[in-house]
Amino acid sequence: MIRILIITDVHYASEAERSRGDYESRTVSNPWLRFLLKQYRNFLWRRDTFGSNHYCDRFISRAGDADWVIGNGDYCCDSGFIGVADDPSMSSAQACLGKLQHAFGDKFIGMMGDHDLGKKSMFGGFGGMRLKSWERCTGRLGLKAFFRLDIEQHVLIGMNSTLIGLPEFVPDCPPEEYETWNALREKHLDTLRDAFASIGRKQRIILFLHDPTAIPYLANIPWVRSKLCQIDATIIGHLHSPLIMQMSRLLAGMPKIQGMGHTALKMSTALQKAREWKPFNVKLVPAPGGIEVWKKGGFGELILSSSDTSSGIHFQIKSLVSAR
Repeated sequence: MIRILIITDVHYASEAERSRGDYESRTVSNPWLRFLLKQYRNFLWRRDTFGSNHYCDRFISRAGDADWVIGNGDYCCDSGFIGVADDPSMSSAQACLGKLQHAFGDKFIGMMGDHDLGKKSMFGGFGGMRLKSWERCTGRLGLKAFFRLDIEQHVLIGMNSTLIGLPEFVPDCPPEEYETWNALREKHLDTLRDAFASIGRKQRIILFLHDPTAIPYLANIPWVRSKLCQIDATIIGHLHSPLIMQMSRLLAGMPKIQGMGHTALKMSTALQKAREWKPFNVKLVPAPGGIEVWKKGGFGELILSSSDTSSGIHFQIKSLVSAR
């Protein structure tokens, strides 16, 4: 039996990030939108954007004897909206990853999330992806765009959702950087194609990616479609809560929302394609503290065996919130 833990969306805050205070509101000039943003934060998402640091320590203390620990992205708060290219955000990611790497050593595999690379502010449209963030993630932070683990009949493959779903992130990407981002995407897809080609017919596949926006792009790749019947699970983060996951399934196929800004268009475009998630057997790992309206946060536990179930996997969420 192999025990794998997954933690995602910690959004650790260094002192430098915390000192920015209400950083989101300052990017929004319209007072009505600032009011909506405040209500969204207070009653739906996270009232205290910088209040999740203790969950990293709590996870480490609850981890026990894990064979592998996978970080599925978003280690900083991205208060500069350009990912870890921003020095305060970089210090947050370093602090979070430093704790995880110290606790688990070579058992820890860190992947990237969209906030680690940079993401435009919700209403202000400020910031976006930066190649400097990619360089810091893959360099000083030691995060991976791809990993593969072969464990008995299982093949675990980690991939970068931002690169796979890059066409959705064009508005987040500076025009002068897009050619380089696209080259990174093509190289990443070549790596994934080689990995999929070497998977035997009797092997079972478990995918790890941060943002499910990438899944419809995977669904349209022939060499992925040919292996769909072998995919036991696709483990994601990004959505923070089972409630958001449920809403995403209910709203799958909705039309695009035009005229309400970058974020509304991006989210509705992703939801329009969410029906294509089904064959990937998507399983969400929530943020450690959940969200204000649904505080069912925690971490994922994946047990691999050759006999417990027909597929040989058992996945569940372990609560971190209940320990308050």
